[in-house]
Amino acid sequence: MLGLQGRYADAEPLFRQVLAARRRALGEDHPDTLATGHRLGWLIGRQGRYSEAIEIVNQVLGGRRQVLGDDHPDTLAARETMAWLTGLRGKLGEASELSRGVLEDRRRVLGEDHPDTLTTRATLAWLTGLQGRYGEAEQMCRHVLATRRRVLGDDHPDTLTSRDSLAWLAGRQGRRAEAVELYRQVLADRGRY
Repeated sequence: MLGLQGRYADAEPLFRQVLAARRRALGEDHPDTLATGHRLGWLIGRQGRYSEAIEIVNQVLGGRRQVLGDDHPDTLAARETMAWLTGLRGKLGEASELSRGVLEDRRRVLGEDHPDTLTTRATLAWLTGLQGRYGEAEQMCRHVLATRRRVLGDDHPDTLTSRDSLAWLAGRQGRRAEAVELYRQVLADRGRY
């Protein structure tokens, strides 16, 4: 819960303890051990320690490929996290390539409208925007938003995140008044929860 509250530094030692306990009790490659490792890598990434996070998630990815296979949703989630972390490290081209691969596999395995597939589309839109291709990123983001509204509803946190992304893209393209209004709407809707 601490990690979800943004208290990453407080949550990290707890995740490390759970990971150590699961390694002892279940083994290095047990799906639960790998899940805890994945969460720890994500948590460390949220703290800006990207190299360390990538190392942890890469180990998780190897374990998941071996134990669960390449097409398992947990393996695909680890690949998604690798794309996200690679983008945060500033390797945008490499991150985009990773994200495109995850998108192709998630579409094939989970379907076009699955929430995880939409998350990968949103990641790819974010990476495209970071590369300065704002118009292309906005098109991608609008597609994700429309699909999330249809699949998840207007009030789902992922739908709100897509609206927030559109505000960011409007601001990056100089449409400041539109961006401010979009941000206001998102904040008001998030405040209801």
